[in-house]
Amino acid sequence: MYDLTLFASLTAIFLYAMGFVTLWRSAKSNTDSDQVGLAEPMDAPTTVASASRNTTVLPWVTLAALACHGFACVNALIGEDGLSLSLIGVSNLVAVVMVLVVAVSSTKLPVNNIFLLLFPISIFNLLCLNFIGPGNIAPLELSTAQVAHILISISAYTALMTAALQSILLALQESRLKQPSKGFYGLLPALETMEHLLLSMLWIGLALLSLSIVTGLIFLEDMFNQRLTHHTILTSLSWLVYAGFLVGHHIFGWRGVTAVRWNLAAFALLVLGYFGSKFVLEYLL
Repeated sequence: MYDLTLFASLTAIFLYAMGFVTLWRSAKSNTDSDQVGLAEPMDAPTTVASASRNTTVLPWVTLAALACHGFACVNALIGEDGLSLSLIGVSNLVAVVMVLVVAVSSTKLPVNNIFLLLFPISIFNLLCLNFIGPGNIAPLELSTAQVAHILISISAYTALMTAALQSILLALQESRLKQPSKGFYGLLPALETMEHLLLSMLWIGLALLSLSIVTGLIFLEDMFNQRLTHHTILTSLSWLVYAGFLVGHHIFGWRGVTAVRWNLAAFALLVLGYFGSKFVLEYLL
């Protein structure tokens, strides 16, 4: 099984690197085209054809990389002895979900350039997975349903964490509206596209969080006896804030700074629900 995990990891690294190079060349050619302007009109068809090829190839490369990365990640987390929530294993799950969320959003939005940040992060996590030990952590002997609930919960946290980070990036991008887009900001999608991406992330994250709450209520029958009431309450409040913003966006058109504030407030409740429950269980009870 280790040989298959190593093979899948190396394949994913190769595919991520291929996707990064493809995107970098595309971004560089677009930048060069903008600088040249109309000075060399004969190069325009070549640039368009190159961009078209990149748009066609990249989704398949990303999908294959995600499949290999996901396989390696599941093998690292789930073993014969149970679920191993090692830092490296969870970090790889976080990387997979982040790439998956942007990949799903890219089917409707031109956000491929964000992969220029996510692909290197995924490569780094895969290298750590194969060349650094998992650390001193005991596997959890859980049922299949409990393992599914935990993995769904981690995926929900990751999707909403990605949305929180993206909202901060959106706020920074809005603060630079009166300045020319240079460097990293020049590679980001347009502001309107970033707002649509944030909404897509929130819908995906809210769906996963809803599934996490439902599976928790179904499969963790003794969750209240486990002194997790505060965790459940804070997570439910976070769900209400996320849902409240999405309803407000649909009805009242909330966006911009309002979206950032609601998103960060909801994520703060989610983080408090996790770390707060850990603190209560480990130090107060």
